[in-house]
Amino acid sequence: MEYKILILAYIIGHSPIETQTTFQMEQTYDSMKDCKQELLTQSRDNGTYDVMWEFVVDNQFKWDWLAAGCKNDETGEEFILKPTYPKGKPLELEGIDLGINGLSV
Repeated sequence: MEYKILILAYIIGHSPIETQTTFQMEQTYDSMKDCKQELLTQSRDNGTYDVMWEFVVDNQFKWDWLAAGCKNDETGEEFILKPTYPKGKPLELEGIDLGINGLSV
């Protein structure tokens, strides 16, 4: 079975509802355990997930993530991670509940 990492993101400074896009990372994994291990890795001292940091940097800080997860399209099995915003939500997200319950490309 193949598991993939998906990131739901929006263009920073714009409406997350109008600009939200799902990105699929290139690498796939043989198990949910391996996928989650990659998704949840934090090697920085600031609580940032490595996969999301790489995504933001690779996209030149133009996109920020709304949710990320591991998914198997064959079985529908998924694990979803949402940001916690310890310093507060960005202004464009204030008062918005995206109701993210699943990820798909």
